[in-house]
Formats: sequence, C-alpha cells, structure tokens
Amino acid sequence: MSVLASISTRGRYDTTLPLAIQSIIHQTHSPDKLVLFDDNDNPINLTGIPHYRYLFQLLDYKKIKWEVIFGAKKGQHYNHQIANRMEYDFVFRVDDDCVPEPDVLSILLEKFYDGTPNVGAVGGSILTPPISNQHIEIASGKIENIYSTPNKQWYEIKKLEEVDHLHCSFLYRAGIVDYDLNLSKVAHREETLFTYGLKKAGYSIWITPCITWHLRNPQGGIRDGVKELYDHDEKIFREYLSAPFAKDKLIILDNGIGDHLVFTKVLPDIKEKYEKVTIACCYPELFEGENCISIAQAKIIVGNNMDNYNVYKFCWDHAWKDTLENAFRKLYL
Repeated sequence: MSVLASISTRGRYDTTLPLAIQSIIHQTHSPDKLVLFDDNDNPINLTGIPHYRYLFQLLDYKKIKWEVIFGAKKGQHYNHQIANRMEYDFVFRVDDDCVPEPDVLSILLEKFYDGTPNVGAVGGSILTPPISNQHIEIASGKIENIYSTPNKQWYEIKKLEEVDHLHCSFLYRAGIVDYDLNLSKVAHREETLFTYGLKKAGYSIWITPCITWHLRNPQGGIRDGVKELYDHDEKIFREYLSAPFAKDKLIILDNGIGDHLVFTKVLPDIKEKYEKVTIACCYPELFEGENCISIAQAKIIVGNNMDNYNVYKFCWDHAWKDTLENAFRKLYL
C-alpha cells in the first residue's frame, strides 16, 4: 500500500504553500512521497529559499521522499493527472491553500480497509474560516443537488456517509479514471468530474469526520482565471451531467484496423474485470458477439471527453515507451 501526496501550486509561494507542505510533514501516517507541481508562470528554485529548504529537510528527516516538478502551465488538472498515473496505490490530493489536520490521512485511509468493497475516494470536512453553519440542514453530497444546495464537506462532518462526489482535497484510489484534460487552465469542476467519474465506474465515494482547513487564498490557483474560461468548463460539466452513460466500461477505438487487432489481446482481461463492456469501433467485424456501437454514438455518450479514450494521446501525455498493447492495458484496466 503506497501513498503519494500531491500538491499543485500557482501564485502562492509566499502565502499558503508552505503551510500546505508543513501539514503533509506532520501527518501521523506519513505518505511515501510528496510531489509538488510548480505551475507558476515564472517558477523559481525553492531549494534556494531558506524556509522551503527547512521544509525539505524535515521531509528528509521524516523519510518522506519529495520531488518538485515544473508544470506545463495548462492547469492543475494536468498535474493531478500525472500524479494519478505515477504508479502509487493512493493519491492524497491537497490543494495549495489547504491545511489538513495531522490525523486526516490516517482517517481517510481507514475507509479503504474497513471491508467496504470498491471504495474509490474518501474526503473529510473542508472548512473555510470563519466557520458558519448557515444552511447546514440542507447540505448534500448528491450530484443532482450541486446547483441547489451547499456541499456537506463545507461543514463539520459528524458521521461516515456515502456521497456522489468530493470537493477540493481528498484521498483516492489511483489509476482508475482520468482527469478531464478538455477543461481550461482554470480547471473549474475538475475534482467533481474526477470523483463522480469514479462513482460512475462502480466505486463508492465517502465523507468521514476529519478536518482540512481551506484558507481560500484570494490570489493564485484558479482565482486568477477569467469568466470565459469558467464558462467553458461549466459547459463541459453540464454536458457531462446530462449525457447518457454507458454502463460499466466504454472502449473507444477511433483508429486503424491494426490498432483494433492489438486491442483484441487486451479485451479478455477487460471483460473479466467489468460486467458489461461497450466497444465503439471502426471495425465491428473484429468483435463478433460483443456489444459494439459506432464512433458517432460514442461521441453522444462522452461529449467533449473523446481525448480521454485516445490511446495515442495517452502515449504522448505519458511519454510512453512500452508496447501499444500495454498502453491499451494501462488506459482501460
């Protein structure tokens, strides 16, 4: 069981980022590694700054591996997707203006080992000072209430409860679903799309009593974005909510016959893992007896998310050096 703590940062060198790093250091259950994605327009060498150097020394003392990666400046969802595929069992996603209390990682991990099957992600309270309990009685974790009620994570959670999606910072089972890279660089709704995607893939999502303090720094992060970018992402989100969903597992093979033939080697393992597999393809004659649909039908189902099913884009994004067959395995298993 391995845990990667992941922080994506922009515009918060001198405000909340040091607090977020320190909160990782003081977790009672230490992660195996902290990866810090620096998405600043003009990144600097943090090891040359005394207070960051002290924090890195503390990480070394706690035997927590650490790495600073300069981001592509395309948005934090690109960074989170890299963390998602870094071969760790779990990713502890912490925003750069968040401070989880010392027991948060330990509490979140417990849910994955309490016997509940297919736990995909767990989160706790995300509290922004000053604390208010206004409208707590109508708070919800259901996706259908996202436009009408406050999120339960905005209040102090009193009991374990299953929800549809999570907000801000949480622990999740890595490598199951992908972040939507079609979002703009502000990545509005990216954590909701990601955790709800886990639920749609057959995994359960939970909230449990523990507290992460969301300092909600007014500068940096997505709050430097412009309205047009938020509107772009909101459109993707609304399309995702209103689109019909293929049950269990959808495969999209919008490529040549050779690629289809390679995929046939992977299909038996996918069918063993998922109850129902739907294949959108160009050469359905290669999948006689399978549940096949057209590429046009697949576009109706996934809307603007086609890139998430493109094996060659996956290879490009991950600098893939292995076989195409193993790329299909990594993308769909």
